[in-house]
Amino acid sequence: MSKKFAVFISGYGRGCIEIIKDYKFGLIKPELSLIISDNPNSKALEFAKECGIHHVVVKRDEYKSKVDFEKKIISLLIKNRIEFIFLAGWMNIIGTTLIKAFNNKIVNIHPSILPSFKGLNAIDQALSAGVKITGVTTHFVNESIDEGKIIQQKCVNVYVIDDVKTLDNRIFKAGTIITLETINNVFI
Repeated sequence: MSKKFAVFISGYGRGCIEIIKDYKFGLIKPELSLIISDNPNSKALEFAKECGIHHVVVKRDEYKSKVDFEKKIISLLIKNRIEFIFLAGWMNIIGTTLIKAFNNKIVNIHPSILPSFKGLNAIDQALSAGVKITGVTTHFVNESIDEGKIIQQKCVNVYVIDDVKTLDNRIFKAGTIITLETINNVFI
């Protein structure tokens, strides 16, 4: 019996859309059972609906505290028998409540070769630093931002002509590869 996992998103959801496609094409072994978004306008929610993937919106501002917000999420995860979580552009910092409930079961994807360029705007950080190579990392989530144990990394060259958009596109493509590999190798 395959393990069930959820994907958390906050934005447009392009990474989530790629995960759904890979799942529908049979490339992902574990069962994609739930999409949680804090953004009701995410395009990934529409795509999930078209593909028959259960999806829920949980908005942070509807809860008095981060603990209450995370308790609601945990209740949804338990109800759907979720065993693993993949953060595909989830912009809420994961707190102690969720980490304790899913210790070593939450994976994030970050657009840099960690430990370089942690946090927000990693691609801008890489361009500003003038690095010649950056990339993408999947890692376990702990209580420190982008400091959990690294699972996988993929390098991407930075060219003189790059801007945020061109570099982001190449990092995103590399990210789709390691997302698939990470989900299949970790969520077992």
